[in-house]
Amino acid sequence: MQRLKLKIQSLLIIIFLAVSFFSLLPNEALAVCEGGIVPCTTDCQFCHVFKLLDNILLFILTCLAPIIAGLMLVIGGFYFLAAGQNPESVATAKKIITATIVGLVIIFIAWVSLNTFMSTIGVATPGELEGIDLENWWNIECR
Repeated sequence: MQRLKLKIQSLLIIIFLAVSFFSLLPNEALAVCEGGIVPCTTDCQFCHVFKLLDNILLFILTCLAPIIAGLMLVIGGFYFLAAGQNPESVATAKKIITATIVGLVIIFIAWVSLNTFMSTIGVATPGELEGIDLENWWNIECR
């Protein structure tokens, strides 16, 4: 009986944390995910194709990846909570959580590595070309 009561309390805490997490998530996601994906509606140029690809990549990295990762961590935690003494369920939960964390680490290490490389070769240093902001090399702007 005590064990069942402990599981119910743990489940209620997980549900409370999940509801709290997902109630705050839309506000944070909307703060990052402002603006549309399509850069132009009329008078489009060839440069807008690259801007569109940049917007899609930015949307995936800053909007979808954190939301999906948070959801997968909650799912992995739920598997871990509901596993009980079943070693297969515990292994599945560990795989989900590990894969989610490794995926996020790969995404952000790739970004930091590319940014460091661009800074090292001199592309990301400001002031070399007049009128062009080379410090933010990842922002594509059509003129």
